[in-house]
Amino acid sequence: MHNKRKIFIGTSVHRWNDNRVFYKEAVSLAKHYDVELHAPADFENKSLHGVIIVGLSQWKKEYDRKNIRHELWNRLKNSNADIFIFHDPELIWVGIKTAITTNKKVIYDIHENTVESIKQKKWLNIFSKRISIVVYTVLQWIGTKVFSHFLLAENSYKSIIKNNATTILNYPIVKDWPTSGDKLYDLVYLGDVTEDRGGVSIIEIIRVLKENNNKIKLAIVGKIPHTFQKIISNKIKLYGLENNVDVFGYLNYPDAMKIVSQSKIGLSLLMPIKNYMYSYPTKLFDYMQGGIPFICSNFPLYKELVKECKTGITVEPLSINEACNEILILLNDQMLYNKMCSNGKSALKEKYNWSTQENKLIDLINSL
Repeated sequence: MHNKRKIFIGTSVHRWNDNRVFYKEAVSLAKHYDVELHAPADFENKSLHGVIIVGLSQWKKEYDRKNIRHELWNRLKNSNADIFIFHDPELIWVGIKTAITTNKKVIYDIHENTVESIKQKKWLNIFSKRISIVVYTVLQWIGTKVFSHFLLAENSYKSIIKNNATTILNYPIVKDWPTSGDKLYDLVYLGDVTEDRGGVSIIEIIRVLKENNNKIKLAIVGKIPHTFQKIISNKIKLYGLENNVDVFGYLNYPDAMKIVSQSKIGLSLLMPIKNYMYSYPTKLFDYMQGGIPFICSNFPLYKELVKECKTGITVEPLSINEACNEILILLNDQMLYNKMCSNGKSALKEKYNWSTQENKLIDLINSL
């Protein structure tokens, strides 16, 4: 039976076709409710998979999002939606205003440890970081008093929001992506490309591996900040890797997964930063989805996943040589490689898939 409750999903940061925001939450909710998604897009509106998508302006700099937040608030306060779900820390004040001045139930979907994320923002000075942390902490505390519920993308966020929260893990939607016997890439990196996410390390790895195999190939798929783009480009030129590295930039999920399935090994060498150490990088599950093993940082949480699924290898993220050695082991041991590929797909279908989280999300909405 179709439930006519209306849900307004808002984001000022993520693209309309963001994997968690659109393909997982919005599409899942649209099976049971009337759902509108308001997000940055290159169109005014369209309907897809039962979701009405209303475009907001696209942005290039963080300052541009001020007008986007204002527009989102104007739409929201004039909406007849019963529930408002928002995804960005910068929308927390919009959420508070909505909870206080309207009859809408407000749900905050927390994707990251925001305080730790603020600490890593290099464009903020120490004073600005402290002010931002204080302001956000106060607003988050107010949110715990006025929001109807919180969604947590990681179990570790329970230390941030202790009550009135449901963990909705960012597991992938299981789909059999076509695989080819002839792989185009030896290595692939999927996700935002920054230094603390291992952006420099993956270039150094290719530099070392090229000494033994001049045809080694790496695909980089993900958004690259403009300033870091220059760093990556300069290193590729410096090391003469123009024929060894293909940089695709941001691709929508199906196109990104096509590149993953055409690769042999996935990389996820996140630096030992608190915001990463206690959260699963979704790319690990995407690699499993694409049927390939991965090399990842040796954080305890990741070690537990690797131990259970037996589909990857953990290494010290600051050790280029260790990563290279493990990559060579996987590339040269076909029996081990095939076993890890099979293990990853099995673990995904049995446990680490979105359908296990979709049911929790629907049950939560029904309970409000």
